[in-house]
Amino acid sequence: MKSTGVVRRIDDLGRIVIPKEIRKTLRIRDGESLEIFTDNEAITLKKFSVSGNLTEVSQVLLDIVYNTIHKNILVTDRDNVIAASGELKKDILGKRISKTLEEYLLEREKNEKKGIELKQILEMDETKKEKYKYVLFPILADGESIGLVLLIDNNNDLPFNEEEKKIVQIVAQFLGKYIEE
Repeated sequence: MKSTGVVRRIDDLGRIVIPKEIRKTLRIRDGESLEIFTDNEAITLKKFSVSGNLTEVSQVLLDIVYNTIHKNILVTDRDNVIAASGELKKDILGKRISKTLEEYLLEREKNEKKGIELKQILEMDETKKEKYKYVLFPILADGESIGLVLLIDNNNDLPFNEEEKKIVQIVAQFLGKYIEE
């Protein structure tokens, strides 16, 4: 565990304030839930993700979709790619999503983009020059955006067809309902 050097007092209601710099670095938004762990004399706060149990079912579903349409597809939570299928899987699984995707997540809209580099989808140190287009749809559970489903294609000549867009929407809606159950 790394020390931040920040010391905070607990107020009379038992609250502490997490400094803005730390919240920004860890992408902790106002109103977001944190999970509390204890270990001997240490208290650890971790961003709570309702999508934790979503990973396994997402992976099975994405593998089925990929075997049908043969296009890269992935599922994110609010921070990382939690499931992926296709030839980009090894490059994207477990990676942190970019600020661009985080903004889409908060917008809660369906989007289709062309000519975007992989580094704009994921936070990556390396520069991949190949351009991709993607269509995305938010995963909503109890009215809250908990993640995204993205269909990614490097064939920039052809637009996504309506069936592919519907598949992304269906996967997102299924995963949202799965979390709500």
